[in-house]
Amino acid sequence: MNNRENMNKPYYVVLTGSKNNAGDFLIKHRAFKLFKELRSDREIIDLNAWEAFDKNALEIVNNARALILLGGPALQKNMYPGIYPLVQDLKTISVPITMMGVGWKSLSGDWSDTRTYDLSSTTLNLLERVEADKLLVSVRDYHTLNVLQSHGLTNGIMTGCPATYDLNFIGSNLTEKANFNKVAFSLGVSFLYSKALDDQMKKAVISTKASFPKAKFEVVFHHGTTEGFLKTPSAKKDHLHGHKKFIEWLNANNIDYVDISGSAENLINYYEQCDLHIGYRVHAHIFMNSISKPSVLIAEDGRGKALKDVFGGAILNAFDSVGKGILSKIFRRLKIFETFSVSPNLVTELEDVVRYEVDKGFPRIAPARSVIDSNFGVMSDYIKNLP
Repeated sequence: MNNRENMNKPYYVVLTGSKNNAGDFLIKHRAFKLFKELRSDREIIDLNAWEAFDKNALEIVNNARALILLGGPALQKNMYPGIYPLVQDLKTISVPITMMGVGWKSLSGDWSDTRTYDLSSTTLNLLERVEADKLLVSVRDYHTLNVLQSHGLTNGIMTGCPATYDLNFIGSNLTEKANFNKVAFSLGVSFLYSKALDDQMKKAVISTKASFPKAKFEVVFHHGTTEGFLKTPSAKKDHLHGHKKFIEWLNANNIDYVDISGSAENLINYYEQCDLHIGYRVHAHIFMNSISKPSVLIAEDGRGKALKDVFGGAILNAFDSVGKGILSKIFRRLKIFETFSVSPNLVTELEDVVRYEVDKGFPRIAPARSVIDSNFGVMSDYIKNLP
């Protein structure tokens, strides 16, 4: 809901970042369902996170009970004003500000990086304002929590990503099937700037397809694969080019694919029909676990690596190490030097993990359900304690 005149209850203003990536839409979709179920006394006004407040938007914000910055890897060096432009003077926002399910952004994903995570002075100003407003701050993983604590911010709690929670499945058990009729392999983004990871991904696709010869097998794109992708904010031509090249490879190898970008419904409707997910997309892994279905994640950055500590499950690291610093970033952007150290054993290990989980009754995957249920209690407390 965006029209303030239609509000007949007090409301929250929620800043959301969904543009094209299906996972971002899922975060918003699930968060709004949680508000509906747990805070039916509040309405929601949804504003684009990347747009600065004009006079009208600021008035809407200042008549809310709280301003909530929702989800995504928004805790970055230039979070404010880079991710959230908000307003020039934070003092003009008169209502309390908090965050919900926000995470850090780290390629390496090493815990040691949480201790020295660089935040700009303006970003620290925003976080100090959030701290001063004294509301709980929901973060999606313990790595993000330690980033806040390393900067002296004490009001964070680890709730997990809002996308993790489907109220219809809280307290359920993992769905086990004797046969997998449909297997999905989600495509990551790391292959766009690493030949080593591009090669790994292709080998993993071929291996997984061969492991389930009787199943319908599809490679899943969470970002757009057509020219329409370029119409979304911040879309990059080289990303679209990379997707098209990968599609050419899939076609040459007679491998089916599907594009589920652009909405939460696309993601939900697709993965609900799958019996097993394997691949690189964090929110495919989160969604499958949320509906008590098996998933194996290949972690290609700090989001996936941090997820290991949130609810466990079967997660493998896509690479052993990656170059850090400005030169490595330039090399990756220009694709002139390989900065990832990738194990040649990853695909074999993936095969072994999948086979072991299926044969032994999902010893790593099944317990994730109870951890998600436990984390849901923390998320519920966060939402219920909002003003």
